[in-house]
Amino acid sequence: TGKALVFPPEAYSIRFNEQGKIKEFTVGYPMDRRVGNTGGLGGAFGYFYGVGNPLPIPECKPYKKSWQFGFLNWIASTTRCFQGVKLQE
Repeated sequence: TGKALVFPPEAYSIRFNEQGKIKEFTVGYPMDRRVGNTGGLGGAFGYFYGVGNPLPIPECKPYKKSWQFGFLNWIASTTRCFQGVKLQE
């Protein structure tokens, strides 16, 4: 596609067993989904999204805030407006 992929910063983790040998190695966990041009996706999901062929599953779509989460944010910001307001008795 001639496109340059810029991935968000990603975290990796390693789990070890009792003998000190690697039990599990994980890759591709985005730390800041706003960076890059892969829709905030890391690993193989970010690659496929970045080249224009995302896999047809929900996990391969960029993050989209739900209306429920937006509503909770609105409640939080509205209640901040009333903090410190004293009611007269």
